[in-house]
Amino acid sequence: MHRLGMPISDDTILRQLKRGNPASIQKDTIRVVGIDDWSWRHSSRYGTIMVDLERHSVVDVLEDRSVESAKSWLQERPTIEVVSRDRCGLYAQAAREGAPQARQVADRFHLVQNLREAIKEQMSVYGHANVRPILSEDAIASAMSQQRRARLAHRQSRQEIFDTLQALRQQGLTYSEIARRTG
Repeated sequence: MHRLGMPISDDTILRQLKRGNPASIQKDTIRVVGIDDWSWRHSSRYGTIMVDLERHSVVDVLEDRSVESAKSWLQERPTIEVVSRDRCGLYAQAAREGAPQARQVADRFHLVQNLREAIKEQMSVYGHANVRPILSEDAIASAMSQQRRARLAHRQSRQEIFDTLQALRQQGLTYSEIARRTG
């Protein structure tokens, strides 16, 4: 679930949470926390998930997504220096009131979402006809040509490997012997 800066899937997080044992991390050691909401039941009941972004682990799951519960949670952890959150106003308020010492930052997912929306807005305001390409026609053609050559070279290399493996197999070698010889 890269949205929270964790290199695992949503399903893995949910499985861990349903087991009822979020990582036990001391209250006084969390410096960078990610806050996000998530659905206990598909689009019907929401909670708040707290993630230690330095350790990439879930530290708590709050029953709701309210300013008060997030604020209380943050107030109990005075060592928090950074709060990474979405664009939701309630988490901004909770961070302001619960961890005034912490710097608030947008998470990567929402930064990209903001950029996408800004580009979309600019495109609609000025129209597609007024947008100039960043690269010249020659640069684009050269890049495409180079990409085609690289793709062809890769394909040729793969074909040579395949032909070698087929030749060894036709010589009567076993798959394990072929693997040993070719690596």
